[in-house]
Amino acid sequence: MLGRVIAVLVMIASAGIIAWHHRTDLMPAPAVPIDPAEAAYQACITERGAGIDKMRTEGTINDDQATLFKSRADALCRSQAGS
Repeated sequence: MLGRVIAVLVMIASAGIIAWHHRTDLMPAPAVPIDPAEAAYQACITERGAGIDKMRTEGTINDDQATLFKSRADALCRSQAGS
């Protein structure tokens, strides 16, 4: 009888340890809703940044111009996204 009780306690303890180890899998954090303004800003800055990087790679603009264009693109995207 004592052996069975010890076996059940060991089983419960093992299940508890496994549950604690996998607590993030069993109870994931609630999903954070995506802010539409932030998503619009990210899409805008990604698109414009790619164009600026392409012009820099092709030699159309220099590093100083690329920095200036990226700061202007940031301002434009922020104003369009409303953030």
